[in-house]
Amino acid sequence: MRKKYKLKSVVMMVFFVSMMVGVSFAAEDVVEKEKVYDVVITKELIKTADNFIVLFDSSSSMKEPFKDTGLTTLDAAKKFLKDRNEILPDLGYNAGLYLFTPFKPIYMMQKYDRDKFAAAIDQLPAKASGATLLQQGLRKLDGVLSGLSGRTVVFLSYDGHYSRMPGSMKPVEIAKGFADKYNVCFYVISTAKGDQEKAVLKAVASINECSRVVPFDQMYEKPVYLAGALFIIETRVEKYLRTYYHLADVKIDNILFDFDSAEIRSEYTDDLKVLGEFLKNNLSKYVTLTGFTDNTGSSEYNLGLARRRAESVAAYLNAEFNVSVGQIVTQWYGKDDPVTDNDTSDGRSQNRRVESIVMGFD
Repeated sequence: MRKKYKLKSVVMMVFFVSMMVGVSFAAEDVVEKEKVYDVVITKELIKTADNFIVLFDSSSSMKEPFKDTGLTTLDAAKKFLKDRNEILPDLGYNAGLYLFTPFKPIYMMQKYDRDKFAAAIDQLPAKASGATLLQQGLRKLDGVLSGLSGRTVVFLSYDGHYSRMPGSMKPVEIAKGFADKYNVCFYVISTAKGDQEKAVLKAVASINECSRVVPFDQMYEKPVYLAGALFIIETRVEKYLRTYYHLADVKIDNILFDFDSAEIRSEYTDDLKVLGEFLKNNLSKYVTLTGFTDNTGSSEYNLGLARRRAESVAAYLNAEFNVSVGQIVTQWYGKDDPVTDNDTSDGRSQNRRVESIVMGFD
């Protein structure tokens, strides 16, 4: 245990994302001023992956205009990738950038170098064209993954279409085979439009608990969707008291859960009502919901349980207060980053939680 004058918090960061300001909110009225502890902060970057691979989609479906940006979806994806590359800390990753439409190495798997990776991004196609040969790309990926050690995150930019070839396996079957052989997580960056295409993406991301689907249009505006994919920042805080002026209207304590449960306890309905009403009436704000567990059970099971807890709170806000999915970001980290030790029943109960951070403040 750390001394009482020390706090430990892990701030989940984003793959290729800038620092974002959030306000962690017990339900209460606006407080303009209060005495709180100010902090002296030391930070340490901690890798959550050893390797990352970007499989980039340049197929003809990427020609479509992207929202009101004046860019095509292809150009927006390249811009996002380049922006995130500029601020990714170099923690000794191995990296690769590949097209899969058809499969082609742009930055052959090697030690990550920011400048060289940026130059590789510039070599991506200027115009979208061709079919989505996902199965071919995934099969070629097998040879890349087989030479890696440690955890690998595959960022798959994908619209859900794929060319069906006689006798070929479905994308989800190929991805599942990788999950069985390698320590790999898929972050599927979705540009899918139709229900059938979205179902394909969801299936690929369901191969294990660390994989997920991230909607590209929402990620473009809120890069926090990729929080913790490649690293987290561990922040150690030394406190001293000062007067602090609030920026926010509501505050929500951690939502705690019973053992092996993702069911919201009745004692939190009042707090969630405050949060739900706030979000409904402040459409420019959004909340990140991060699920955690105690240390009972395997890491894989706890990732799934943490995910169900975060998604349970998200579903409650959506069903009871009509909070849009665009105002909710869910993340889950299992038994990582306990708020206290797991040696006692009370400690474990405090670690079975969902943390909420309201974001979008100027």
